[in-house]
Amino acid sequence: MVIVAIRAVILYSILLVSMRIMGKGELGELQPFDLVVSLMLAELAVMPMEDLGAPLIHGFMATATIMFLQCLISYITLKSNGARKVICGTPTIILDHGRFNTKDMNKLRINVNDVLGQMRLKGYCNIEEIDYLILETNGEMSVIAPDAPPGTKCKRIPIATILDGQIMHNNFNKYTISYEDFEKELKKKKLKPKQVLYGFVDEDEKFIFYER
Repeated sequence: MVIVAIRAVILYSILLVSMRIMGKGELGELQPFDLVVSLMLAELAVMPMEDLGAPLIHGFMATATIMFLQCLISYITLKSNGARKVICGTPTIILDHGRFNTKDMNKLRINVNDVLGQMRLKGYCNIEEIDYLILETNGEMSVIAPDAPPGTKCKRIPIATILDGQIMHNNFNKYTISYEDFEKELKKKKLKPKQVLYGFVDEDEKFIFYER
């Protein structure tokens, strides 16, 4: 038991030093290759503790090798934009002044509900408050909006009428929205439900539609 505890302390110290050497950016950003490294380091730390017959130096050498590769990749991506694009990817504009980038959304397997959820987490409840919604390379979504604080224009959360071309019939009944008015607005704008990526009723009871 004492040997296991001693090995755990040594391996913990090695991993802690390794993460400090690799830098704070690795902990905060968690790029795809950062996640791989984190998983590998965790596995390498467990193996020498599970197998007491394995030399401790093997775990140290494997950790040192992974640390070296991580630092090397970080340096390469710092100096080369091309390498960074291949390894980390590039930010993707999901929403541009009320226009959804459906092509990239499909590639990234992101639907409108994901976008609306991220928007609410950032403190915005209405798409019209936002200029840009961008998916960063670390998987986080960032919002670029006018100077007004988040939510200052929102009297009520918008009620969805169409999501990905599907009419949200439950919302019409739940919030007593006039289906006749909804159809009139669609006809006025010469739209069919399948042509609409996202439609909603704002706080002023106005029907708004965003085409695909």
